[in-house]
Amino acid sequence: MYIYLQQTVLYMRTLIVMDMLNGFCRANHPLSLKKSSAETEKYISAKIEDTFRDGGQVIFIGDSHKMSDPEINNPYPPHCMEGTEEAEIIDTLKGYADKAIVLKKHTLSILLDTGLENILKQTKPGEIEITGLCTDICVLFAVFELRVRGYNVFVSGKGVLPLDETKQTEYLDYFKYELGARTE
Repeated sequence: MYIYLQQTVLYMRTLIVMDMLNGFCRANHPLSLKKSSAETEKYISAKIEDTFRDGGQVIFIGDSHKMSDPEINNPYPPHCMEGTEEAEIIDTLKGYADKAIVLKKHTLSILLDTGLENILKQTKPGEIEITGLCTDICVLFAVFELRVRGYNVFVSGKGVLPLDETKQTEYLDYFKYELGARTE
């Protein structure tokens, strides 16, 4: 008789690095940010190193689209298409991916068909920090999805960038006052 015991690994902290992809952070792509992501990249890099040093987990999650995905052409143009250079993690963070979990998403949701929900149920993080892009789109949906599932969420304005530069403060306030996330 064999008894299988599933071991649950508990993490105090989980860092999610969202959509830090060439298609958003580098020029000449359909949804390239107008503002440089260099300062955000430095913040995220430091947070990744801190998280690994403290025994936490790092999860990269990024767009990897097919033409049949719901957001392609309505409302967004084709971007970060599966298997293209656009859908790759940017060079400044790519080296961390070997020690992290890397997931792909096909919608604005970080939980729909990505495997993330199962990972979080198994690891039971005390707090999840969301970093990456875009504050006013995918970060917004991520904070909402995680908060309605009861997770403690933290978002630093240094770790996220919006597609619409005028919306950063508005969305950080929304995360804090309407969704109950911790912000700075």
